Amino acid sequence: MSDGSKCFQERVAKLRNLREKLCTQSSEWKVGFEVRDFVVCELQSIHEQLSEPDSSMTPEWCKEKVEHILCELLSIPEIESTGD
Repeated sequence: MSDGSKCFQERVAKLRNLREKLCTQSSEWKVGFEVRDFVVCELQSIHEQLSEPDSSMTPEWCKEKVEHILCELLSIPEIESTGD
């Protein structure tokens, strides 16, 4: 794992810890993070379905767009950039 990737993952872990603290302080934050988690979960599901071998009818731009959103929201090492 590269230093940049490790540093990014450490920052994500810190943000998750901060999120937990915020959730205990405010129900509005908790609801907001629940919505975010729902969106991430649904995008991951869509990405998996779009990436299946039998999904040849799926437009490539659609796969790339979902992948890009997930990469921005999460640190997902198994997803590589498809190029710009």
